[in-house]
Amino acid sequence: MATHHLRPLITAGTMLALLTGCGLGEALNDGDTKERHADTGAEGKESGLLADWIPDDASDVSVMQRTTGSERLLTFTFEGDLPPECVAIATPGEPTDDELEASYATDPRTADTPLSRWSRTPTLEADWWPEGQLAETTHLCGRWWVSNDEDTVYGFGAEESGG
Repeated sequence: MATHHLRPLITAGTMLALLTGCGLGEALNDGDTKERHADTGAEGKESGLLADWIPDDASDVSVMQRTTGSERLLTFTFEGDLPPECVAIATPGEPTDDELEASYATDPRTADTPLSRWSRTPTLEADWWPEGQLAETTHLCGRWWVSNDEDTVYGFGAEESGG
């Protein structure tokens, strides 16, 4: 049969469909991680990719996510202040337990889980996530540890553990 010659075309077509359309893109799954993109914050929220605190007019949004858990890395471009639900922490890169508990209580994904079950260090990596970025954290936005450098915003969403 000649159908085996069509498999590469079907596979390539399927991959192209996943990587295009409506500005939302998805990179190939690498084990238990997946990178996704949105052109705007509004588009990413509409698709369920992004948290509500991310401004609608954020652009060039990238998310690296663990497909087997809750950990996320995030970056987007945005000119302006973080929204009011993002609360400044006293010491950059070192939120206190009280700051984390108060912020996590505002996020439905973390509100009912003890603080001790949430990681405090990213294990994910992305080309666009600078080494040592977590130490730059200045705000907590729900479960997100957030910082910005000029007009680039970075965020880390913690992983829930079994402990």
